Amino acid sequence: MSILISPDKNSQIHNLISGNIPVIEMPNVLSKSECVLLCDEISKNHSICSGPDLITKIGTSLSSHIYDKANYFSNAQNSNQLVQNLFSHTISPIDKMHQILENLFQKKISTATEYDMKYSDCVIRIHKNGDSVHVHRDNCNFEMPEYLVSGYRNQLSAILYLQSPQSGGELTIYDKQWCKNDESQRNPDFGYSSDVVDGVEYLTIRPIPGNLVLLNPNFYHKIGSVCGPKPRISIGFFFAESSENNLYCWS
Repeated sequence: MSILISPDKNSQIHNLISGNIPVIEMPNVLSKSECVLLCDEISKNHSICSGPDLITKIGTSLSSHIYDKANYFSNAQNSNQLVQNLFSHTISPIDKMHQILENLFQKKISTATEYDMKYSDCVIRIHKNGDSVHVHRDNCNFEMPEYLVSGYRNQLSAILYLQSPQSGGELTIYDKQWCKNDESQRNPDFGYSSDVVDGVEYLTIRPIPGNLVLLNPNFYHKIGSVCGPKPRISIGFFFAESSENNLYCWS
């Protein structure tokens, strides 16, 4: 089961940030027809690259540029333009996600900048038949101290599902947060040994088109193997507090 947004949303947001709950799911943020239209635009795009943390993506991510700051910002500029063009004739899922987050948190949200260089707006993740993502967690404060966003508070993740596969591709979230001692179980390439969550309770969320997931990414999580010819498509970014009144996002 997943945790749905309730009328007491302020309490839920506090519990998500504090780690009392790992995730909140918001259904029907986009209609099925809007998701189909967006996926049609994505499928026409040929500027798709591979990264170490996922099989296929459109966009630029910090996890692919931890020690390559100059190229990150250069690539982010190009990918932001690509994504902007991609959604120029349709509803912008990024704008929709920003609107929802501003309403939930009662704070202005925008893409982070560093010395007038803009961070990546988002990453579109495309997982095809057989693709999966190993157990991992995301912690910019620990992983990327050279970047300005590492100093922001209460990092969260926003994921909007646009297309579900024939089967598989579920997001599994374990009831365990990362701690520094877990680094002894880290894999050289990506993620952690499955032993780090051995015996830990978990919940799963199906990638239902139009649903938005807000995740505390310090909890260990993974994506199950996708089955069938229809890919799993989602769009996401991280966001965090820089002040009492502002949220900044990046990918």
